[in-house]
Amino acid sequence: MKKALLPVLLILLLLGSISCQFITRSFSPTTGSLDLEIRYSGQWYKETFNYQADAPNIRHLALVVPSEVEFKERAGWVFTSLVFTPSPQQFALREEAYAYEPMLEYLHDAPQGHTVIELAPGAYRLAVAFIAAALPPPNDDALLYAGVTGGGASTEFREIMIEAGKTVTITIELTDENGWGYMGEMASKYRNIYVVLH
Repeated sequence: MKKALLPVLLILLLLGSISCQFITRSFSPTTGSLDLEIRYSGQWYKETFNYQADAPNIRHLALVVPSEVEFKERAGWVFTSLVFTPSPQQFALREEAYAYEPMLEYLHDAPQGHTVIELAPGAYRLAVAFIAAALPPPNDDALLYAGVTGGGASTEFREIMIEAGKTVTITIELTDENGWGYMGEMASKYRNIYVVLH
């Protein structure tokens, strides 16, 4: 009886070993994660666009470009070329900006300023932004400047490394100095000073 059980036990042990190897191989990590939070600590977009992280006229974005992809432009050129579309709609470019269409592949939504992105191991360039669309100011709480139909704020690229099975956690803060509206406002001020002095 014991001899009859021996082959059965050997077969069960062999099957168990194969199953363990299969499970180990199936669950070995092949990607890493980027856990990204985008915060805005300025005031201008709160006054002009009623900025809130969960507002329907605000969309947070991350541009994550593999280092081997050739792209010599600044990240801001991609962000400022976008037409505002609410999440989760597809990203859209202005008609004259279709040269940046290949970059749409590397754009990611960050709803309410947070996202977790699964990435293959390697080096990446990361930039973040939010896009703001104009809304009628409720109860005159927001000052919508004449001619302002949209805006946003963005950062330049920074290098990050992704490793298999690991999570890179990054918080990026945007201020008014990162904002396109802020830069336009400052340019207008300098233009006015120029006129006064001359």
